[in-house]
Amino acid sequence: MTKIHLRLLAVMAGVLMFVTGCAVPVAPQAGSGEDSMAAPVERSVISVYIGSDTNISDWWSNSVKPAFEDAHPEYELEIVHTGAGGGGNGPIAERALAALTTGDDPGVDYFETQSVLQPIGAMEAGLYEEITVEKVPNLANVIEPAIAGSSGYDIPYRGSQVLLAYNAGRLLDILKEQGKVAADVTELPTEFVPSTWPELMAWTCEFPGEFIYPRPDTTGAGREFVTRAVFQANGLETEKFSTQAFTEQFGTEELTAEQIAEINETYFMGAWDMLNEIESCLYDNASGASATTRLLADELVTMITIWSDQALQARSLGLLPEDVRFIQLEDLPMVGGYASSTIPSNASNLEGALALANFLLSPVAQEQVVREIGGFPAISWDDLPADLREDFNDVITSNVPTFGGPWTAAMFDGWYSFVAPDVTRE
Repeated sequence: MTKIHLRLLAVMAGVLMFVTGCAVPVAPQAGSGEDSMAAPVERSVISVYIGSDTNISDWWSNSVKPAFEDAHPEYELEIVHTGAGGGGNGPIAERALAALTTGDDPGVDYFETQSVLQPIGAMEAGLYEEITVEKVPNLANVIEPAIAGSSGYDIPYRGSQVLLAYNAGRLLDILKEQGKVAADVTELPTEFVPSTWPELMAWTCEFPGEFIYPRPDTTGAGREFVTRAVFQANGLETEKFSTQAFTEQFGTEELTAEQIAEINETYFMGAWDMLNEIESCLYDNASGASATTRLLADELVTMITIWSDQALQARSLGLLPEDVRFIQLEDLPMVGGYASSTIPSNASNLEGALALANFLLSPVAQEQVVREIGGFPAISWDDLPADLREDFNDVITSNVPTFGGPWTAAMFDGWYSFVAPDVTRE
């Protein structure tokens, strides 16, 4: 063999070793029937902006993103956290609205939460994509309480509601000390757990110092408790307190002192009477949500109001005593709501954004909503695993009352004026 032949063989061997060592993936030949690595697929990026708290942003990064990309390998989620404070997604929505006018790329494909009424003029300009069953098939599975508040341009995908959390073991011990149950009883009798608003009012003074709710202007857990008192004082006619009902009577301008006084006298005074009746029975003074949750965790009180997602997460993380249980009032649950996503109509990856919306309403993603962040599903509990329904049986409800935002300012003023005049407003 000549030297030229030897050199040629050496070069060919080197090339073979290089190719084998790099394991360059190639697309399988059609009909080959043999296993081979598929060629890498160019993935389309979906830019998602998260305007919620860090726990939601972390959940999107650690759970939603890998699950979605596994189900849709043609897409990649780019998660950007703007935070719940400092404007959240507002500035990004303003940028998208400006881009709609100029024809530029808005730089966002999906808002995890964003009101379709913001920025001002967005709806009139056509900023948000209309959401239909044709575009998002799983929208057909969304339950009525979730879809009821939808504008048709958003995707309600996770809910929460204010509940009552109580320590069954602590309450049982109190009942034994009071001689209301025998010393050898091991299960808390259900008749000692309030299930309606009147029963809760009576329970609070039957067990003084064992119930607390936060100040209404510091957290929803306090606000929605006070709102429930307003509903009770108005014959449970929740429709009286819609945003539309407010604007029809009081317009959209800032309320005057006279209007605030009128609202309190006409709608809220019965609620203030009820809350004043239990004021002396409460644990100390009302405080913030984290403080009331600590009181329950430290077993200093027996019952508090708490958001469902915070409650279920705290239980799953072992932050509450094992004996803590959750209940919802049966005559009329407390207020709740659904976080809704929106999609800019000028999104550069509109197709991917709609695919993401459809995934979020799938049973797989909705199960994550419940198990991982303690939220309420936007689809029927019947579409979720049986064990999940069993775990959360005490808080499952199809009734999620709402309270129009414009009413709250007058309600806060009334609470401080008529219920807690000695409490310094923060």
